[in-house]
Amino acid sequence: MRIGYIAEPYEEQGASGMGYVVHETMRHMLVEGRGTHTFVFYSSTPINRSFIEGEYENVRMPKGFIRQFIWFLTHRLRVDVLFFMVPLLPLLIRKGTKTIPILQELEGKDVLSSMSLRTKIVEFTHDRILLPLTLRRAACSIVPSNATKKEVLAAYRIPQERLSVIPNGFQNLENVQSIPPAPSLKPYFFFAGRVKFRKNVHGIVAAFIAFKQRTHAPVQLVIAGPHGGAYFRELQEKLAQAGLTNDAHFLGYVSTEELRGLFENALACVFPSLHEGFGMPILEAMSLGVPVITSSVSSTAEVGADAALLVSPTDTHAISEAMEKIHTDPALRVTLIKKGLERARLFSWSRAAREYLALATTV
Repeated sequence: MRIGYIAEPYEEQGASGMGYVVHETMRHMLVEGRGTHTFVFYSSTPINRSFIEGEYENVRMPKGFIRQFIWFLTHRLRVDVLFFMVPLLPLLIRKGTKTIPILQELEGKDVLSSMSLRTKIVEFTHDRILLPLTLRRAACSIVPSNATKKEVLAAYRIPQERLSVIPNGFQNLENVQSIPPAPSLKPYFFFAGRVKFRKNVHGIVAAFIAFKQRTHAPVQLVIAGPHGGAYFRELQEKLAQAGLTNDAHFLGYVSTEELRGLFENALACVFPSLHEGFGMPILEAMSLGVPVITSSVSSTAEVGADAALLVSPTDTHAISEAMEKIHTDPALRVTLIKKGLERARLFSWSRAAREYLALATTV
């Protein structure tokens, strides 16, 4: 079978979010489909064959939504099945190719309320016009969690049997050399991800302030990920008002080696997002033997299950109490570490790729 995959967004070193999912999907499809399928990867920038190794054809397509729209309309793709990440939307594809969009998440209402008017208009166009058309035309669609499946079924009128749940893998940091953090940072709670509203970093900061004011424990907060803008300044102001500027550290981008060191030396990974389609940092932490505090809503509760401390993301007191429990209860830490290691073994990109390819043969 000839399988096509739209490698957008294509990123190499330092890829995160969708970019990371794209290159891991390509890599593992090539491994799992070797000798059985042939692969065609479509991209607007050339794929580095030393970065994505294996047998495949790389077809270049133009940049930009309008140009890509016309390109898909006028080109015969010559593949049996085409996988692509929403929100990339090849709405009109010539007959003969079955499409399988991969929808990582829907934006939650709490997140939409924080967006600018322009962004809301773009999201409305995507969510109410483009996405429904894509899902209805698809042979089948993929989501990474049952929570996301429920959201999609509630929002769009598509048959349940045309929506498949295939969990993501995660970045296995065990294969990366560890660079430990500076001793002056320890002990600390850790968050990895972009500093933005949806990630509920404001909730983490507020809970950390409450934890410090209640316990006066010599514990710090370490946040690794891109930051900036008004949202970041508000976080800094809150910490300054509490007199905790020197206890919270925003590191910005870190290497994978540094990321492993930060994870495995943390008291806990704190990840109480307002909304997630999956939540890979939960599994990254668990695989390294780190306790996890995460949200009791959306897919994070599904991914973490009973191997994490689940809290309401809007309940600052609950997040703060979870921090205190992990800091003061060694037995709880041991239990969470053991359950987390077992939980992480259930997820991998190899498994996801096998299930993608199995689905391709049945649509």
